[in-house]
Amino acid sequence: MNLLRGYIREILTEGQLTGQTIRGVLNLLDGYSNNTWIFFDTETTGLHPSSAQLTEIAAIAVDPKDWESSAQVLGKFSEKIKFTPETRRLMNEPESVERQAWEEKQSKARRPLERPQDILTMTRYGQRDRSYGDEQEIMDQFFKFVDSFSNPLLVAQNASFDLKFLNVRSGGKLKRYPVLDTMQLMQYYLLPLLKTQTSAAKGNLEAQELLDKLYVNKGNWGYYSVSMGVVSKAYGISIDDWHNAFADVKMMMEMYKRVVQTIRRGLEVDISSHQAKAIKLAAKRRKRR
Repeated sequence: MNLLRGYIREILTEGQLTGQTIRGVLNLLDGYSNNTWIFFDTETTGLHPSSAQLTEIAAIAVDPKDWESSAQVLGKFSEKIKFTPETRRLMNEPESVERQAWEEKQSKARRPLERPQDILTMTRYGQRDRSYGDEQEIMDQFFKFVDSFSNPLLVAQNASFDLKFLNVRSGGKLKRYPVLDTMQLMQYYLLPLLKTQTSAAKGNLEAQELLDKLYVNKGNWGYYSVSMGVVSKAYGISIDDWHNAFADVKMMMEMYKRVVQTIRRGLEVDISSHQAKAIKLAAKRRKRR
């Protein structure tokens, strides 16, 4: 696991996605215009790769063409994964070691699931018209898919989660590639920009309307969300198939384009104050994990 932490730290800091000005981060993104952008997503049976497995991997490889027009699709990948013996015991044998360990974790969770099958309902696992492959074989196929393109740039929402699963479940086979985390892009640039624009003396009606749509009310408190579903809905992008890996990849591509368009319109805005708060908050969250 220490190897994994080092891998994630190195691969995500290469992008230098924190602490840039808006012009700086746009220049950073433009610097990858000659790369093959591979938007990808995974679905799993849980949050920890030591006790959960991958159930789906999906990806779309594109030539971004500087994102001035529709990106050219170069290839698609979409594969479902069958259960490992451990997962079958977890799902079907209440007295198994796997189920007992799962129930112990759920007893300490803030939002516990009633059954291990509940997460599969969210991800639409079990389609009868699909073939299901071996987890290791599907990961190998995905790695070959990525390697088949020149200068791959991996793009994912909350990329560390997907990278962690791929690297741990494959036994460390995941190569090092430049990675763009769309969640970090929104945390450190979209939200700080919108907050800066709305707090300006004259305000900004367009920014306020979008910021309001990103607010999630939780009874007596709330927060501004960078969840893919919330952000996509705010931009009017369909979220009907959210948590289906291939649908999520298509959603992510459209969301990325719309987010960068918003950021580009704020090119000269100084977001440093709200960005510093976002970076500090993210650091606190990492310490609590």
